[in-house]
Amino acid sequence: MLVAPVVLLSGGVSRAKPCAHTLLYQGRRYVARPVAPDEVVEAVAIGVGVDSGCGASPSNVDLRSLVDVKPAAAVALPADQSSIYVRRGLCPASSARDLIACLKRVG
Repeated sequence: MLVAPVVLLSGGVSRAKPCAHTLLYQGRRYVARPVAPDEVVEAVAIGVGVDSGCGASPSNVDLRSLVDVKPAAAVALPADQSSIYVRRGLCPASSARDLIACLKRVG
């Protein structure tokens, strides 16, 4: 006897908000933003921040500065070349390709 699987649909489309990691560093809140990997050049180690979000417990992470970008504008995690943490409110409309250029202009 053949049995066909039964699929029940809820009839609605999920409207869940995308998960976003945030970072607290020197009293400032930063949000993870994707970047073009060939655009990111990390500089020196600058300290420790607290990473949280996406259901994970807050954890300490080592941070690095970015070449020609002030840490008050954006920072990077050494192990992640696909995103950087940008201070909330800076360059909100910039694409991944244009984000670094925008951050260099704002400070």
